[in-house]
Amino acid sequence: PASVQRERKRARRRDRCEVMGDVEVRKEDQLLINEFGRLNAKMHERRADRAVLQKSLEEFDDATTELAMGDGDDVKLMLGGESFVDVSEDFATEYCEAEQEKIQAEMDHEDAEIEKITARQKELKVVLYGRFGSQINLEE
Repeated sequence: PASVQRERKRARRRDRCEVMGDVEVRKEDQLLINEFGRLNAKMHERRADRAVLQKSLEEFDDATTELAMGDGDDVKLMLGGESFVDVSEDFATEYCEAEQEKIQAEMDHEDAEIEKITARQKELKVVLYGRFGSQINLEE
């Protein structure tokens, strides 16, 4: 029994590959699977970052709307860090609009990165599903 176990260990070391059903997982396959996993983690991170940006954009949009609907007293309190600062309505509106543009640019960048990741994942799915068929699951 002990010699059989040693022989099995040696055989596994020689092969240096795992067997998945009837299809062997080669080193190249494992690298592609690992890349897919890393991309999947990045995708979740990017989507979470985009959600935070979306919330921030909506808040600035709401602030701009509130300023536009204001009573025209021309003095507004704006939160700067941990304190409120008196600013003109025009300054506050310009600030909110500039922040919206900046956040929108960041969101566009996140969308572009998400698109790149999705495209690469589709390429990997074609290769890996072509090799392993239904023996591998690459869905969320």
